[in-house]
Amino acid sequence: MDWGRAKSILIYAFLALNIVLGYQLWHDISERMHSDKDWRSLSAETIRTMEEKQIQIKGPIPSETPSLREITYRYTVKQDQHKPLKYKEHSKVIFSHQETIAALKDEVPHIEEYWYDDSYRDNMFVLHQMMPTGFPIFDVRLDLFYDNQKITSYRQQYMELVESDEAPAQTVLPASKALGKLIEDHLPENSVIKSIKLGYHGQQFDTDIQVAAPVWRVVLENGNDIYYVSANNAAVEHYQVDKKEKEA
Repeated sequence: MDWGRAKSILIYAFLALNIVLGYQLWHDISERMHSDKDWRSLSAETIRTMEEKQIQIKGPIPSETPSLREITYRYTVKQDQHKPLKYKEHSKVIFSHQETIAALKDEVPHIEEYWYDDSYRDNMFVLHQMMPTGFPIFDVRLDLFYDNQKITSYRQQYMELVESDEAPAQTVLPASKALGKLIEDHLPENSVIKSIKLGYHGQQFDTDIQVAAPVWRVVLENGNDIYYVSANNAAVEHYQVDKKEKEA
């Protein structure tokens, strides 16, 4: 047996194994840090800040940059209390959005106009009314409450658009730029970003007419922190979900 040749083969095999393991380690670290190949759209400064602050992005970074404008609207339905469903036996918790719409359309008005939001709490499904642009307005909600694997009641908000002299539509900031502002100036260390979604949001006032502007909504994995980043100028609003709202 040629021990010299065997020794050389073992050395090469060992080196090859180290290369494979090294690549796998690099890949795993990259996945944990960035979690999605879309992170390449972020600036070098943002990526450096992510690494320094140990911030992770678990959801994809959207690439769309449509032209949107502010919207003006009024609530036509704004329920404060749960409204029980009459036919609970037909309202089992269904993971398919379309099947849920089919099951509840006879009891929940306009349910087909809402977008399912998977970023919320465990005791309810949260949906947001969709705009004609195809993006949700985060302030207008339909909450579906469930118990014992059945949807038992709902609480609905519904609005209609109001014509107004609005500013012309503007191309929204890319999600990567909105995230850059948030990561570099606002997010604490060890934050984990669960989702990034384009939609509309505005301060709620005790008036008949409300206004909402395009925003990038960023939800953290802890379930307590939501950031609205203006899709026009990257101004940041931080909203915290309190315990009472979680248990509503």
